[in-house]
Amino acid sequence: MKNIYRVVSALLIVASTSFAGKAYNISVVPEVGEELLLKDGDVISGTIDGTKRKVRILVANNAKITLSNAEVLGVNEGQFESAGIRCLGNCTLDLSGKNIMKGYYGNFPGVQVPDDIDGQKYTMTIEGDGSLEASSNGYGAGIGCNRYTNCGHIVIKSGVIKATGGFTAAGIGSSKDAYGGNISIEGGEITAAGGLYAAGIGGGGYEESGCGDITISGGKIIAMGGDEMPGMGGKGAAGIGCGNSGSCGKVTITKDVAKVIAIKGKKAPYSIGGSDGLVGTVTVDDVEGSIEENPFMRPAKAVEIVTPGSKTIGIIDGDYSGNEAVNFAKDTVVDTIIFKRTFPVVVGGNNYSTIMFPFEIKAEEIENLDLVFKFLGIGVDKSNNKYVAVELVWRSIWLSVSYTMEAYKPYLIKLKSQATNIVINKTTDLVLKATPTEDGDFDVMQSDDYNKYGNYVFRGVVQGKTWDANSPEVLGTNKAAAYGFAGTATSDISVGQFVKVGEGAFIKPLRAYIYKSPVPQSVNSNGAYVLRQTASIDNDIPETMNVVVVDRKKDGEEQTTVIGQFNSRTGEIRLNRTERTYDLKGRSVRDASHMAKGVYLKK
Repeated sequence: MKNIYRVVSALLIVASTSFAGKAYNISVVPEVGEELLLKDGDVISGTIDGTKRKVRILVANNAKITLSNAEVLGVNEGQFESAGIRCLGNCTLDLSGKNIMKGYYGNFPGVQVPDDIDGQKYTMTIEGDGSLEASSNGYGAGIGCNRYTNCGHIVIKSGVIKATGGFTAAGIGSSKDAYGGNISIEGGEITAAGGLYAAGIGGGGYEESGCGDITISGGKIIAMGGDEMPGMGGKGAAGIGCGNSGSCGKVTITKDVAKVIAIKGKKAPYSIGGSDGLVGTVTVDDVEGSIEENPFMRPAKAVEIVTPGSKTIGIIDGDYSGNEAVNFAKDTVVDTIIFKRTFPVVVGGNNYSTIMFPFEIKAEEIENLDLVFKFLGIGVDKSNNKYVAVELVWRSIWLSVSYTMEAYKPYLIKLKSQATNIVINKTTDLVLKATPTEDGDFDVMQSDDYNKYGNYVFRGVVQGKTWDANSPEVLGTNKAAAYGFAGTATSDISVGQFVKVGEGAFIKPLRAYIYKSPVPQSVNSNGAYVLRQTASIDNDIPETMNVVVVDRKKDGEEQTTVIGQFNSRTGEIRLNRTERTYDLKGRSVRDASHMAKGVYLKK
């Protein structure tokens, strides 16, 4: 009986040893030839430098192998046709440590998923607690198809994965002239970037490409679609979904996904969905319909720095309404800035808004921007009427004029007619500047010409601000007050009007409001505070003030252009349908013969 136990134990040891597989150090030339077939239980580690030698790494059907700090650094030299690693059937890649897989010849991906046999697609599963970077040297996907060859299903359960598609190839999915299977992401931290015309996760570019269903039920996802090729026309691709053409199946993203950022390529209609191609039903968080919002971010954040592919992108959400501040501990260099904000369109096209950027940029580098104004202060004309004075410093039709908008300085801007967003077109020297103060308030003081009519500032904020019942500006303590543009319409306030803040008023980050600080106080002999009476401050805030553009740079009498009427009791600015020009004596300037030399804002 004891001998039987010894035999059984020996057999179990042999079986266990066989299952464990073999460990390969791919850095060692004698051990690894031009082709290495990995079987179930095998482990690879080490580095293959494609400039010195080339090795095909293959995984047998139904094998589960481990990548343990393995690097295949393929280069596109000659005709060595191979992915960084290729499965020959169903397979599982278990990630341990840091791994890099880069394809060789241009058509091949970093990680190649096989197609099918007898109509049954193979499935590649990726799991483990390590990381994987996968990319192509040409037309292949990061993970998925090579050019001209269809591929099977992809299942990602865990791991930290960064997949970058080649020219017209998805980060995860298909490539040009190839169709992929289903893509299922159940967990992990996934970053995927598509090449030109290709999705980050999904279909490649051009008509003969696509994928099956895309299901994301867990993990943290960042996916960026590729742009269109300059000068070639067409549209970019979705972050998740189709390339610029071809077709994909259903796209489903469940509420269990901890984080989703989907960025569409230039001129792409959707961040999640199709482009010119066909896509099945798109369902995000149980809601059907493709997503136009760019980028789509869940959960919402004021700022996000991401690096899909080779570029670092700064995403700034100007529509953010949470408690997080737009805050940078140090200067941060990025390749691209996406400034996400939906601006109101006001009847008559007078869509004025306040704005403040955490970076320096020239006005001409902002697409859809029409006018830029800086705050001068509160002025008084010769008829003793107060007005809010701003100065026009840049206009889109001034083709030879450049104007730099400073970081953390609030401005009043006007977009071009019917525009609802701005696009940052600056591509060099992009620096998100360190936030210079802790309280997040940035004041533009009145200029020297306007500093004697009240203690007013134009105040920008980097964090959302709410006025409660005890706020001095709400109570009017010592005549403190604040006025801001309304972000939403009500029965008696239109989008774009300037309203006096009351209890519950809220301003989003990277906007500005006019703030009147409390009247200075002094202490009398019995210790009580009293208002200090000075000639520089009026006791009574006027019922109305014109908001005017002041031209003070030219010879001749100063001119102003009325933008609208400001009611300091309601805080409302009623924007004029037709903007009129006045001099400071209140005289309407109706034609050029009455106008001094200078610039006038006209429709």
